[in-house]
Amino acid sequence: MFKDVIGHEDIKQRLVHALQAGRISHAQLFAGNTGYGSLALALAFAQYIFCTGDKKEDACGMCPACRKMQKLIHPDLHFVFPIVRKNGKSQISDEYINQWRHLLTHTVYFGQEEWYAEMGVDDNAQAMIYTEESANILRKLNLKSFESDYKVMIVWLPEKMNDECSNKLLKIIEEPFDKTLILMVSEHPEQLIKTIQSRLQRINIPPLDQEDISQQLILQKGLSKAQADEFAHVAAGNWHRALRLLNESEEQIYNQEKFISLMRLCWERKMPPVNEWVNEVAGIGRERQKSFLLHAVRMIRENFIRNFHLDKLNYMTEREKSFSVRFAPYVHEGNIISLTDELERAFSDINRNGNSKIIFTDLYIKVMQNIRPN
Repeated sequence: MFKDVIGHEDIKQRLVHALQAGRISHAQLFAGNTGYGSLALALAFAQYIFCTGDKKEDACGMCPACRKMQKLIHPDLHFVFPIVRKNGKSQISDEYINQWRHLLTHTVYFGQEEWYAEMGVDDNAQAMIYTEESANILRKLNLKSFESDYKVMIVWLPEKMNDECSNKLLKIIEEPFDKTLILMVSEHPEQLIKTIQSRLQRINIPPLDQEDISQQLILQKGLSKAQADEFAHVAAGNWHRALRLLNESEEQIYNQEKFISLMRLCWERKMPPVNEWVNEVAGIGRERQKSFLLHAVRMIRENFIRNFHLDKLNYMTEREKSFSVRFAPYVHEGNIISLTDELERAFSDINRNGNSKIIFTDLYIKVMQNIRPN
């Protein structure tokens, strides 16, 4: 329900008024990080559409349709999401629908890492929406609706579709079935093929307001106002990140430790320890490697900003601040762009399945050449 979605009151109102006025597009794009609430909004909108009770500004939460939506078993609701190919299983989302429902009933604010864990696959695996899925989509949308006036299909991370599946889905969007809504939830909409992008009504989901996150941390986690404000500030509009900061995950600690060790190795310029560092990071899996590189990019940015003593623009945890006290002067106008470029280049190379050992060895050399006090 909309009341369970954090913030975004203006977007909720737009969706409600669009349905009330009968002006809803058959294909919509919710563009924004899942931690901002893009998937949560799409699900709440679907429930509002299906609700048969006394709905005004939100679904009633009591009618049979709402109760089915709470369990994600409404017969007119369909899901498509990226999966990992496994031997003996077909390459369609339905093979993982139980895991998908299980994850969604726990939280609608999650990332790819949680979905990989729910599927029980290795971080090195690459989740995709395969060609076989397009036939499944066509079959489902070709059915008459069972209980509602509308059929709703939610496609999570459509940018993971391969080209053949994208082209087949494009044809469905161009020649829509009657009373059918396709709600795409994308974190990287620029990766969708241009012809699909041009045919979707786009709804940009911005970061959550800091105050909205702070209030939820007080209500749900029992934090004091001061604690909640601090976590909300560092979360930078991402509820998923706020929860991870609160529980400081093993991955966050690991990323910071590896960042610190890389910076120290670059300063010391000793190759044997570098080989150990490279071998370790090369063996942790591609998703965790990308997570580390994104963390490193953020740390470079945060340490650069720290030099200007603009606390409101700094988004670091206490653990990160403790290292930043001495490290910040090493990130300055003379190297901020080159350091960021090298880290982003390494991320791109990892994303394209490059050789991890070569990528991280090259990264060490490039960072070593740049990391010096101003």
